[in-house]
Amino acid sequence: MSTTTTIVAPPEQQYEYYFRDGTNDNKREILTGDKAVETFEEIPVIDVGNIYSKNLEERRQKAEEVANVCKTVGFMYIKNHGISQDLIDEVFELSRKYHDQPLEVKMKEDVYKSETLRGYEVHYTKTSEGEKGENPVEADALLKKGSFLYSYDPDNDPQPPQLSPEQRELCIGIHNQWPENWPEFRTKLLLYQAELLKLSRALLRTFALGLGAEENYFDSIVTAPFISIILQNYATRPPGAEDPDSLGAHSDFETFTILLQDMLGGLEILNKNGVYVPAKPIRGTFVVNVGDFLQRISNDQFVSTVHRVRNTSGLSRYSVPFFFSFNAGEEVSVVPACTSADHPAKYGPRNLHEYTAERRRIKKEQHEQGVHHALG
Repeated sequence: MSTTTTIVAPPEQQYEYYFRDGTNDNKREILTGDKAVETFEEIPVIDVGNIYSKNLEERRQKAEEVANVCKTVGFMYIKNHGISQDLIDEVFELSRKYHDQPLEVKMKEDVYKSETLRGYEVHYTKTSEGEKGENPVEADALLKKGSFLYSYDPDNDPQPPQLSPEQRELCIGIHNQWPENWPEFRTKLLLYQAELLKLSRALLRTFALGLGAEENYFDSIVTAPFISIILQNYATRPPGAEDPDSLGAHSDFETFTILLQDMLGGLEILNKNGVYVPAKPIRGTFVVNVGDFLQRISNDQFVSTVHRVRNTSGLSRYSVPFFFSFNAGEEVSVVPACTSADHPAKYGPRNLHEYTAERRRIKKEQHEQGVHHALG
């Protein structure tokens, strides 16, 4: 009597792919069952009121709480951050008004009219759906979002820096483009930038304490920081779309991000098991996340977590990310407090200006080649 042995093949490994360091080839295995590891399933909410405390011990305790989240999740909501809700609401309203304008009006601030790519841009994705909007772009292009980008203006800094002509030229916000005959737009957005500068410098001091460094460790290299603010308007993505992402999976390359999101939702954070966790909107909070540069100089103690946006709400989604980093001309090394004899620095210094200038060069080159789709 013969017997038959059935061999069951192991399930095929599945991965989530994401963009980092210039390539989409990065991947994380989706872990289930016995392979699953302990990881976050929600985004923590941190009351950061004490980062402004006059008591060092209170600031240190808050820094330890923040650092623990940065080491395990890389994302957090922050409340009691000191930014007026009235100002936040005004920024959203200005963003809606800006994006509601006809395309030809917004294209007066076309980013490719700016040597540093500040201004308005439309983002597309290529799929086989083959839809074509009102724009004279490829027939297989689909609208993802529109964005208005502006950057650090040293004349708007609440702590005005002393800059040489060469240092001032590195502040790419001096090339910002603004709509004509709309002074309120510029005035209010520069006020928002100034308020976020105060919050960012306080957060960076908190990060320094949390990493075991002196609180003022970073102060001298954020006197004229590299920052960008983007007013984003995401088109809705139809259910079952071939490319459902409004913003593809990626990690932020800057030091950290302070995100203002509307109440529609759509932001999702990738945990260690390869599962996306929604960052549901909470009014009165910002979402703050660690960027690649902060992970690097923390010697990988902090984690720059992968995330994406999927807007399937059926409505336009608005968000305003604020990307913060160090002075553009600085060579920034791993924080000494993050190293030891057993854990030497994994990375050498990096000059953010050189890195971002190369990214802009590549983007201009792609534009000249007729490539209109983009990650962000």
